[in-house]
Amino acid sequence: MSYQVELGILGSNFARLALMNAAIRPDARLERLYSILARLGYFVKRGDIYIRTGKLPPDRGDPTIAKIVDDVVVPHLLGNPIKPSPALIHSFTYIFQGIRVRMAAEILPWGGLTLVAGFLPCGFSSELSAQAGRDLVIADDFQDVLDIESERLSYLPVMASPVSSFLAPAVFIALEPSTDIEFIKSKYGSFNTVLVCHRNINFRQLKNLGEEVIYVHVNGTLGELASLVDEALGLGAPPTCDSVMKDVGGQVIHDDEDLCVISSR
Repeated sequence: MSYQVELGILGSNFARLALMNAAIRPDARLERLYSILARLGYFVKRGDIYIRTGKLPPDRGDPTIAKIVDDVVVPHLLGNPIKPSPALIHSFTYIFQGIRVRMAAEILPWGGLTLVAGFLPCGFSSELSAQAGRDLVIADDFQDVLDIESERLSYLPVMASPVSSFLAPAVFIALEPSTDIEFIKSKYGSFNTVLVCHRNINFRQLKNLGEEVIYVHVNGTLGELASLVDEALGLGAPPTCDSVMKDVGGQVIHDDEDLCVISSR
């Protein structure tokens, strides 16, 4: 997963131009992107100067991630307005599929009504039904993105229990173009699980909505890129696992180089 993200970032016009410099003092607004390139081994930072290493970039990269960097992240960091297409933002969620499958197959228990509080950026959806037997309500304010997800779901087989496809919805999936917690509670009642992935949200309110609140924080380069996309879309910076535990309590149920998962009851 991390290598796919690296390939995508390096396929961007931003990275291609940056790597042409033997040494550069970057615009301070782009510091976070140069820091990512340095952590990937393409620059060494000396003071406020980034010095190019001998590491060669790949010939090709993931075009979706490259376009996210060029059309969303860079303009946002430079203070320019962005108008990314819903299709591009929806495509970005595909990068998190490995995390979604791991969560559904290895970490979450089976069954129950689950609220996905924020479809973006991680795109939790049909994997939770097929792999964890979850009935789902997927809520987000980005209706155009949810419309694309709804169309995608319409092409998948629906079955009472997963048999062959790990992407097939198990029972019930509803998509709500709203993150108004009171509205969702009035319509659906309480949930067995509320799932939040790499998104800033009112966790105290969510605790009144479900028996368990699970927060997923994406680590590594993908997490850094996801944070930049969150901020560009006006969602704010996602909290760390530590800050969520300080806010609402809970315990870490999984932590590795890819993700940190907290359960709060």
